[in-house]
Amino acid sequence: MPRQRVLLYALILGSLLAVPCRAADPPIFLNPLKGFVRSPFSAEAEIYSGGITGKSIGAAYQSATRGDYGVRFTFGFLKALNFSFNYLYSNQSRSFTAITPPTGTLPSGTALMRAANLNMFFGNGELNMAHFGRSTFYLSPGVGFVRNGARSMTVVTPLGTASSPILPGMAVTFNLGAGVKVFPIKRVGFRVDVRDHISGGGTGTLNPGQNLTISGTSIDNPQQYFGPIPVQNNVVFTVGLIFKLL
Repeated sequence: MPRQRVLLYALILGSLLAVPCRAADPPIFLNPLKGFVRSPFSAEAEIYSGGITGKSIGAAYQSATRGDYGVRFTFGFLKALNFSFNYLYSNQSRSFTAITPPTGTLPSGTALMRAANLNMFFGNGELNMAHFGRSTFYLSPGVGFVRNGARSMTVVTPLGTASSPILPGMAVTFNLGAGVKVFPIKRVGFRVDVRDHISGGGTGTLNPGQNLTISGTSIDNPQQYFGPIPVQNNVVFTVGLIFKLL
Protein backbone atom coordinates (compact mmCIF):
# COMPACT_ATOMS: atom_id res chain seq x y z
CA MET A 1 0.00 0.00 0.00
CA PRO A 2 1.49 3.43 -0.92
CA ARG A 3 2.83 5.49 1.98
CA GLN A 4 0.47 8.39 1.13
CA ARG A 5 -2.60 6.17 1.47
CA VAL A 6 -1.42 4.79 4.84
CA LEU A 7 -0.92 8.36 6.09
CA LEU A 8 -4.40 9.36 4.89
CA TYR A 9 -6.10 6.48 6.69
CA ALA A 10 -4.09 7.19 9.85
CA LEU A 11 -5.26 10.82 9.85
CA ILE A 12 -8.89 9.76 9.41
CA LEU A 13 -8.66 7.22 12.25
CA GLY A 14 -6.94 9.74 14.52
CA SER A 15 -9.68 12.30 13.85
CA LEU A 16 -12.37 9.80 14.80
CA LEU A 17 -10.62 8.78 18.02
CA ALA A 18 -10.19 12.42 19.01
CA VAL A 19 -13.96 13.01 19.14
CA PRO A 20 -15.59 12.36 22.53
CA CYS A 21 -18.37 9.77 22.60
CA ARG A 22 -21.92 11.07 22.70
CA ALA A 23 -25.43 9.88 22.05
CA ALA A 24 -26.35 9.53 18.38
CA ASP A 25 -28.32 12.44 16.96
CA PRO A 26 -31.63 11.62 15.27
CA PRO A 27 -31.40 11.57 11.46
CA ILE A 28 -32.61 14.60 9.52
CA PHE A 29 -33.92 13.82 6.03
CA LEU A 30 -33.81 16.84 3.73
CA ASN A 31 -36.77 17.96 1.68
CA PRO A 32 -35.52 18.37 -1.93
CA LEU A 33 -38.12 21.09 -2.51
CA LYS A 34 -36.55 23.17 0.26
CA GLY A 35 -32.97 22.31 -0.62
CA PHE A 36 -32.49 25.23 -3.02
CA VAL A 37 -32.84 27.92 -0.36
CA ARG A 38 -29.86 30.29 -0.24
CA SER A 39 -27.32 29.71 2.53
CA PRO A 40 -23.95 31.26 3.46
CA PHE A 41 -21.17 30.61 0.94
CA SER A 42 -18.93 27.66 1.80
CA ALA A 43 -15.73 26.27 0.27
CA GLU A 44 -13.72 23.07 0.83
CA ALA A 45 -10.47 21.59 -0.49
CA GLU A 46 -9.90 17.84 -0.55
CA ILE A 47 -7.20 15.33 -1.42
CA TYR A 48 -8.21 11.73 -1.99
CA SER A 49 -7.00 8.30 -3.02
CA GLY A 50 -8.55 4.92 -3.73
CA GLY A 51 -8.98 2.40 -6.52
CA ILE A 52 -10.39 2.32 -10.02
CA THR A 53 -11.47 -0.62 -12.13
CA GLY A 54 -12.76 -0.74 -15.69
CA LYS A 55 -15.65 -2.80 -17.03
CA SER A 56 -16.27 -3.16 -20.73
CA ILE A 57 -19.18 -3.90 -23.02
CA GLY A 58 -17.35 -5.94 -25.62
CA ALA A 59 -15.27 -9.03 -24.86
CA ALA A 60 -12.05 -7.73 -26.42
CA TYR A 61 -11.81 -4.49 -24.47
CA GLN A 62 -9.98 -4.92 -21.17
CA SER A 63 -8.94 -2.64 -18.32
CA ALA A 64 -6.66 -3.26 -15.38
CA THR A 65 -7.50 -2.37 -11.79
CA ARG A 66 -5.20 0.33 -10.43
CA GLY A 67 -4.95 2.97 -7.73
CA ASP A 68 -6.08 6.56 -8.21
CA TYR A 69 -5.20 9.97 -6.75
CA GLY A 70 -7.04 13.24 -7.01
CA VAL A 71 -8.02 16.66 -5.73
CA ARG A 72 -11.48 18.15 -5.31
CA PHE A 73 -12.72 21.70 -4.66
CA THR A 74 -16.29 22.02 -3.38
CA PHE A 75 -18.34 25.16 -2.89
CA GLY A 76 -21.94 25.83 -1.99
CA PHE A 77 -24.44 28.64 -1.58
CA LEU A 78 -27.64 26.57 -1.37
CA LYS A 79 -28.97 24.69 1.66
CA ALA A 80 -28.77 21.15 0.26
CA LEU A 81 -26.81 21.47 -2.98
CA ASN A 82 -23.04 21.84 -3.44
CA PHE A 83 -20.88 21.92 -6.56
CA SER A 84 -17.44 20.40 -6.99
CA PHE A 85 -14.58 20.34 -9.51
CA ASN A 86 -12.33 17.29 -9.66
CA TYR A 87 -9.10 16.01 -11.15
CA LEU A 88 -8.27 12.30 -10.93
CA TYR A 89 -5.18 10.42 -12.14
CA SER A 90 -4.60 6.69 -12.47
CA ASN A 91 -1.92 4.62 -14.17
CA GLN A 92 -4.67 2.27 -15.32
CA SER A 93 -3.84 0.45 -18.54
CA ARG A 94 -6.36 -0.55 -21.21
CA SER A 95 -6.09 -2.76 -24.25
CA PHE A 96 -8.24 -3.60 -27.24
CA THR A 97 -7.54 -6.40 -29.72
CA ALA A 98 -8.97 -7.20 -33.13
CA ILE A 99 -8.25 -9.62 -35.97
CA THR A 100 -6.91 -7.94 -39.11
CA PRO A 101 -7.90 -9.37 -42.52
CA PRO A 102 -5.20 -9.89 -45.19
CA THR A 103 -3.86 -6.62 -46.60
CA GLY A 104 -2.17 -7.06 -49.96
CA THR A 105 0.46 -9.73 -49.44
CA LEU A 106 0.34 -9.42 -45.63
CA PRO A 107 -1.39 -12.40 -43.94
CA SER A 108 -4.07 -11.88 -41.29
CA GLY A 109 -2.90 -11.13 -37.77
CA THR A 110 -3.82 -9.45 -34.50
CA ALA A 111 -3.92 -5.72 -33.83
CA LEU A 112 -3.46 -4.58 -30.24
CA MET A 113 -4.12 -1.03 -29.04
CA ARG A 114 -2.84 -0.20 -25.55
CA ALA A 115 -3.52 2.96 -23.54
CA ALA A 116 -2.25 4.11 -20.15
CA ASN A 117 -2.10 7.14 -17.83
CA LEU A 118 -5.79 7.85 -17.30
CA ASN A 119 -6.69 11.48 -16.53
CA MET A 120 -10.21 12.60 -15.58
CA PHE A 121 -11.53 16.15 -15.28
CA PHE A 122 -15.15 16.46 -14.14
CA GLY A 123 -17.67 18.60 -12.32
CA ASN A 124 -20.43 17.40 -10.03
CA GLY A 125 -23.49 18.48 -8.14
CA GLU A 126 -23.86 17.12 -4.59
CA LEU A 127 -27.46 16.81 -3.45
CA ASN A 128 -27.50 16.29 0.31
CA MET A 129 -30.11 13.67 1.20
CA ALA A 130 -29.82 13.22 4.98
CA HIS A 131 -27.85 14.37 8.04
CA PHE A 132 -26.85 12.00 10.85
CA GLY A 133 -25.12 14.06 13.51
CA ARG A 134 -21.83 15.11 11.94
CA SER A 135 -22.42 12.99 8.80
CA THR A 136 -24.09 13.96 5.53
CA PHE A 137 -25.18 11.48 2.88
CA TYR A 138 -25.44 12.70 -0.72
CA LEU A 139 -26.11 11.77 -4.35
CA SER A 140 -23.84 13.30 -6.98
CA PRO A 141 -24.32 13.32 -10.78
CA GLY A 142 -21.74 14.97 -13.01
CA VAL A 143 -20.11 15.39 -16.41
CA GLY A 144 -16.54 15.83 -17.62
CA PHE A 145 -14.00 14.22 -19.92
CA VAL A 146 -11.43 11.46 -19.75
CA ARG A 147 -8.03 11.41 -21.47
CA ASN A 148 -5.58 8.58 -22.08
CA GLY A 149 -1.96 9.69 -22.33
CA ALA A 150 0.49 7.07 -23.61
CA ARG A 151 -0.95 4.93 -26.42
CA SER A 152 0.48 2.50 -28.95
CA MET A 153 -0.63 0.16 -31.75
CA THR A 154 0.99 -3.24 -32.35
CA VAL A 155 0.18 -5.58 -35.24
CA VAL A 156 1.36 -9.21 -35.06
CA THR A 157 1.38 -11.45 -38.16
CA PRO A 158 3.29 -14.60 -39.17
CA LEU A 159 5.69 -12.33 -41.09
CA GLY A 160 6.58 -10.22 -38.08
CA THR A 161 5.50 -7.51 -35.67
CA ALA A 162 5.24 -3.74 -36.02
CA SER A 163 4.50 -1.10 -33.39
CA SER A 164 3.76 2.59 -33.58
CA PRO A 165 2.83 5.34 -31.06
CA ILE A 166 -0.61 6.94 -31.34
CA LEU A 167 -1.85 10.37 -30.34
CA PRO A 168 -3.60 10.65 -26.94
CA GLY A 169 -7.35 9.97 -26.93
CA MET A 170 -10.14 11.89 -25.25
CA ALA A 171 -13.86 11.32 -24.66
CA VAL A 172 -16.77 12.96 -22.84
CA THR A 173 -17.79 11.10 -19.68
CA PHE A 174 -20.87 11.13 -17.45
CA ASN A 175 -20.79 9.96 -13.85
CA LEU A 176 -23.10 9.17 -10.96
CA GLY A 177 -21.87 8.82 -7.40
CA ALA A 178 -22.98 8.55 -3.80
CA GLY A 179 -21.18 8.90 -0.53
CA VAL A 180 -20.91 10.32 2.95
CA LYS A 181 -19.02 13.30 4.41
CA VAL A 182 -18.08 13.24 8.10
CA PHE A 183 -16.60 16.11 10.13
CA PRO A 184 -15.25 14.76 13.44
CA ILE A 185 -13.87 18.24 14.14
CA LYS A 186 -15.11 21.61 12.95
CA ARG A 187 -12.84 22.32 9.98
CA VAL A 188 -11.40 18.89 9.09
CA GLY A 189 -13.35 15.90 7.87
CA PHE A 190 -13.29 13.00 5.45
CA ARG A 191 -15.37 11.65 2.59
CA VAL A 192 -16.08 8.14 1.31
CA ASP A 193 -17.27 8.24 -2.32
CA VAL A 194 -18.25 5.56 -4.88
CA ARG A 195 -18.74 6.69 -8.46
CA ASP A 196 -19.30 5.16 -11.91
CA HIS A 197 -17.90 7.01 -14.93
CA ILE A 198 -19.42 6.10 -18.30
CA SER A 199 -17.75 7.20 -21.51
CA GLY A 200 -17.08 6.20 -25.09
CA GLY A 201 -13.89 4.48 -23.99
CA GLY A 202 -11.57 7.43 -23.53
CA THR A 203 -9.28 6.18 -26.29
CA GLY A 204 -10.59 8.17 -29.24
CA THR A 205 -9.77 6.95 -32.74
CA LEU A 206 -6.58 6.35 -34.66
CA ASN A 207 -5.17 8.85 -37.09
CA PRO A 208 -6.64 7.92 -40.53
CA GLY A 209 -3.15 8.42 -41.96
CA GLN A 210 -1.55 6.01 -39.48
CA ASN A 211 0.40 3.30 -41.35
CA LEU A 212 2.15 0.21 -40.01
CA THR A 213 4.78 -1.55 -42.11
CA ILE A 214 5.73 -5.22 -41.70
CA SER A 215 8.28 -6.82 -44.02
CA GLY A 216 7.85 -4.02 -46.53
CA THR A 217 4.04 -4.23 -46.61
CA SER A 218 2.00 -1.38 -45.09
CA ILE A 219 -1.34 -1.52 -43.31
CA ASP A 220 -3.25 1.66 -44.08
CA ASN A 221 -5.71 3.07 -41.52
CA PRO A 222 -5.57 0.29 -38.86
CA GLN A 223 -8.63 1.86 -37.21
CA GLN A 224 -10.84 0.03 -39.71
CA TYR A 225 -10.12 -3.27 -37.94
CA PHE A 226 -11.39 -2.06 -34.59
CA GLY A 227 -14.76 -0.57 -35.45
CA PRO A 228 -16.52 1.43 -32.69
CA ILE A 229 -14.70 1.32 -29.37
CA PRO A 230 -17.19 -0.09 -26.83
CA VAL A 231 -18.62 1.85 -23.91
CA GLN A 232 -16.26 1.95 -20.94
CA ASN A 233 -17.36 2.00 -17.29
CA ASN A 234 -14.83 3.11 -14.69
CA VAL A 235 -15.99 2.32 -11.16
CA VAL A 236 -14.05 4.53 -8.73
CA PHE A 237 -13.82 4.23 -4.93
CA THR A 238 -12.08 7.01 -2.98
CA VAL A 239 -11.43 8.15 0.59
CA GLY A 240 -10.61 11.84 0.96
CA LEU A 241 -9.37 14.26 3.60
CA ILE A 242 -11.38 17.51 3.60
CA PHE A 243 -10.31 20.96 4.80
CA LYS A 244 -12.98 23.64 5.24
CA LEU A 245 -11.79 26.92 3.74
CA LEU A 246 -14.96 28.96 4.44
